Amino acid sequence: MLTRSYNSNITDSSITDIRNYFILFILWPFLSFLVALANFSRKEARTVIYIFLIYYGLSFVNANVAVDAYRYALSLKANSLLPFSDFFKIIGGLYSDTSVDFIEPLISFIVSRFTSDHGLYFGVWAAIFGYFYLKSIELIFDRYILNQNWNTVLLMVFFIMIIPVTMISGVRMWTAAWIFFYGAFRVITEKNPRFLLITFSAAFVHWSFISANAILVIYYLAGNRNIIYIPLAVSSFVLPYLMAPLFRVLALRLGGGIQQRYAGYSSEGYMLAVQEGVAQSAWFMRITSDMVFYYLLIAIVVIQLRHWSIMKEKHEQNLFSFLLLFLAFVNFGMPIPSFGGRFMILFFLFATAYLIMYFSKQPGNKIYFLILLGLFPMMLYSLINLRLGFESMNAWIFSPGFGVPLFAPALSLYEALFN
Repeated sequence: MLTRSYNSNITDSSITDIRNYFILFILWPFLSFLVALANFSRKEARTVIYIFLIYYGLSFVNANVAVDAYRYALSLKANSLLPFSDFFKIIGGLYSDTSVDFIEPLISFIVSRFTSDHGLYFGVWAAIFGYFYLKSIELIFDRYILNQNWNTVLLMVFFIMIIPVTMISGVRMWTAAWIFFYGAFRVITEKNPRFLLITFSAAFVHWSFISANAILVIYYLAGNRNIIYIPLAVSSFVLPYLMAPLFRVLALRLGGGIQQRYAGYSSEGYMLAVQEGVAQSAWFMRITSDMVFYYLLIAIVVIQLRHWSIMKEKHEQNLFSFLLLFLAFVNFGMPIPSFGGRFMILFFLFATAYLIMYFSKQPGNKIYFLILLGLFPMMLYSLINLRLGFESMNAWIFSPGFGVPLFAPALSLYEALFN
């Protein structure tokens, strides 16, 4: 049973818990992970979950040539052949014609000094991803899961599954997404500019977060200007292609690597490749994100129209105003493949956090109609993310004995179940 409070000081009880978790982790890592999940409110349980996420990265199966992870693994092997002097070329390449977001090549180069095996590489990324992933989950859980009910539990599960650790196959974008969310949520709800340093660092992981940071800074300076944000958000549904020329002009002005990256993402060839990939996807994969998107919009609109008096606290009003501005940003970016769609997933995080705020104030334990309305799209979205993760999830990670997936022949969960 989850409890809200836990003692952060090291007591005899917590030392015993840490020892028990350690023993259980050695005997059966996955079982230790499940026990820690059931006791998420305890500090030592969260530490176990973090260690398991790193363990997941270390045992990452990289067999699908169609995903970014395969390309990163090839780059790691290529970097292992380079002399150490090339390290300074990576640092000097920041925002040059060849490198915009330098964190990935930097990590790849450092790891390549020790090994060309991709396990350690993805273990490092899992450590970074997992840190901000758990910090974000803790932030929402500790602040807003005041009275656990089925509504907040279901929303919290969905929040966790929006960008799970299985998505580290695309290490740059999704790690940057959690970094940005954690910093931005605190900037928005606390009006604390120090956390802008965290959001700015996301741009070093993935260049596209320069634009997301620009939106955040605009909001921070302008404040809750709903009289501007509402018509802007509404117009973004009918005038999305107006933003494409503006992005093009901005990229040209910035020049260098940013211009090259933008040109790559907005080229006709890239758009055609994305369209072909979508066409080959199953129908439920094509429409699931849209279903979640419009469900979240409907839920937020209903809350604002019928229950606005419940959401009058300053941090709640701040988040709603930012959601309006960020919604416009997402919609205007939709003409660019892998831009608007990716940031729509980031919008899911902020929107779901807003719903958690609302339902944490609702009495009783009944499931409200507004949650029932979103059960199917949220469940389908989560299952698709889980299924996609099967191809990189090591089947041995569920077996007893620490280290088995690190030494046993690589076997993805997809291969174990379907081949």
